[in-house]
Amino acid sequence: MFSSFDQLVLKEEGVFATSNLRGDMPLGQSMGLYCNDTRYLSLYYITVEGREPVLLSSSSEQNFIANLQLTNPPLGLENGSTILPNTVSLRRNRLMQGGMRERIGLFSYNTFPVHLRLRIDLGADFRDMFDVRGFPRNGRGTMHDPIWEGEVLTLSYTGLDNKERYTRISFDPLPTHLWMSPAPEQPISDQHLDSIYPGNTATLKETIIPPAAHAQWEVELQPHQPWFVNLSAVPEGPPERQLAYIFDEEARDLRRSYQGWRGESAHLTTDNAVFNAVLDRSMSDLRALVDHVPGGLFPAAGIPWYSVPFGRDSLITGLQTLMFRPDIAEGTLRYLARYQGERVDPWRDEEPGKILHELRFGEMASLNEIPHTPYYGTVDATPLFVMLFAETIRWTNDEVLYNDLLPNVFRALDWIDNHGDPDGDGFVEYETKSRWGLRNQGWKDSYDSLKFPDGKLPKPPIALVEVQAYVYAAKVGMAELLMSRGDTMNGARLAREAHLLKERFNHDFWMADKGFYAQALDGSKRQVPSISSNAGHTLYCGIADPGKAAQVVRRLMSPDLLCGWGIRTLSSDEPHFNPMSYHNGSIWPHDNGIIAAGMRRYGFGEEAAQVIWQVVEAGTRFKMLRMPELYCGFARDLRYYSVPAEYPVSCSPQAWAAGAILHFCQTMLDVRPDALRNTITLNPYQPTDINSMQLANLRLGNRTLDLQAARGADPPVTVQRNPDGVEVLRDK
Repeated sequence: MFSSFDQLVLKEEGVFATSNLRGDMPLGQSMGLYCNDTRYLSLYYITVEGREPVLLSSSSEQNFIANLQLTNPPLGLENGSTILPNTVSLRRNRLMQGGMRERIGLFSYNTFPVHLRLRIDLGADFRDMFDVRGFPRNGRGTMHDPIWEGEVLTLSYTGLDNKERYTRISFDPLPTHLWMSPAPEQPISDQHLDSIYPGNTATLKETIIPPAAHAQWEVELQPHQPWFVNLSAVPEGPPERQLAYIFDEEARDLRRSYQGWRGESAHLTTDNAVFNAVLDRSMSDLRALVDHVPGGLFPAAGIPWYSVPFGRDSLITGLQTLMFRPDIAEGTLRYLARYQGERVDPWRDEEPGKILHELRFGEMASLNEIPHTPYYGTVDATPLFVMLFAETIRWTNDEVLYNDLLPNVFRALDWIDNHGDPDGDGFVEYETKSRWGLRNQGWKDSYDSLKFPDGKLPKPPIALVEVQAYVYAAKVGMAELLMSRGDTMNGARLAREAHLLKERFNHDFWMADKGFYAQALDGSKRQVPSISSNAGHTLYCGIADPGKAAQVVRRLMSPDLLCGWGIRTLSSDEPHFNPMSYHNGSIWPHDNGIIAAGMRRYGFGEEAAQVIWQVVEAGTRFKMLRMPELYCGFARDLRYYSVPAEYPVSCSPQAWAAGAILHFCQTMLDVRPDALRNTITLNPYQPTDINSMQLANLRLGNRTLDLQAARGADPPVTVQRNPDGVEVLRDK
């Protein structure tokens, strides 16, 4: 199973690769080369004289290129001589651009010529991502024997959907020898396994072993003279030539693309170098995850499991990144509007006006084995779509976007009031209708994320606390937007509906004995009384009454929730708390970002700063300063210098985890835009470890400006560049 913390991950546009730290993709694991929800390489394994090279260093910090330094173990050669360890360098450089490119270099530090055999084993099982994840299938298509046409190797598969999928592999120089191994018959002998994958164990007898190709080079290494081979593996692409030239050109192009990404974005620096490094990592991760789709930029949710269009995650990422990259929000809105629900389809949990949950492209989707074509089983994406639309217009005042998507927004609001509220009680609820659907359809969508104290699961339809908050924010945001553009009738209607929802919500969800909001109401309108982080989202959206908000903040700051590394998803006092669970005690950076922003909204700047800095400090402990999707909710133990515990199968990089750091920046500055009136309001309050913040290339509509905020300065915010005359206001 995938563990992001001991693997290399590279992505560019819709293609990504995961491997072990040596750069190999062993059989029997989830690693591989992926495109369109299909694994186009499941075996990629390098040996020298039949031995695995020894890893010295491994890095994929740039996201588009990996650099691996390896060396030789002791090697006994056929002529009886021995090559001492650490005398031959093996260097691997890998990049992603339409496929996977790799340059493998050998260099001998011996004083005499060395003859070595470099071997690469290659195979592809073409499994659907859901199949790799362990979802059952009744059958699979046909893997074909590899075809070598003298210069190009083709691995291919005919799916049950009658679509042929193939991987083209090119080499430069060509192998000295190349031979094939057909897919083994069951049972699989250890001898056969060893012929495909040297050093393998019998545990692979349960693995789908594809037909394999074995390329070998007879290399005569002269002292201090380099030798290289270039390899290209392209999913469903044409044969390629001039691989050395392609590698260098694409490496330059990708480097320029990342530089351009940073140049086009707003740029924030502080006087804290560690925070700057965490922010820089998050910006780089977002660049890797963003794909170009019809409509603009769209952030894939995360690698490896969710490198696809994802409604909720992408919408929240859009909200998090508006201060830095409003074009992410615009592309997300336009793309999701293309797939807005049109009809009632129980198989896909589709309803008119609803925003998708997840869109898949693999064989299982093509065959309708899964409903993700797209699947609509999410209760929060639709109000989040409206929220993001209103907030994006506040930042951009984009009249084209406004006019293009306003009909989609009204359709989403209609879903909220009708299909989203089938019993007419004013709360948006969910109940899955698809036999393949998710039982829980909020952001905590695992099967056991919602429980009564006795362990029983609530019966649907279920109204989640945070979803009502999103609906409130959506209606308030649209009411203000419509009235500012002269539609007073619809604006007043939405404002009235939001007011009634707020009153009803604060009555029905409030637990007076606990001073907190219930996590949900079940189908009988009973409160699910768990003390969870969900209630913190009410602060972000403004639905909490002020007195109740103060109690929620105090409760969230208690040590059973705020554990030293951030706010847990569930209080440690709850019977079903488990710090190693997915949603019942873990810590999610995006969740903390939303809560911290809500605390600032209600005037709790010090508390927000504490939450922010705990999560930032956790981020500094992870590899490459990369914020993972989630991590375990064990308490920080300062006595023994504890570190946050990794959640082994979290996506990393992951869009809304990276976006959380950008969201923190907006919260620390408390930036509130109004592009229509050409004003921007700030009220800085940063953690004690940050004294000054400089924000350059901030965009408001089609205007830009540079700002600086400094603790103790008078005034605390100064304008350094403002060629377009944006009015900068200070909220005291």
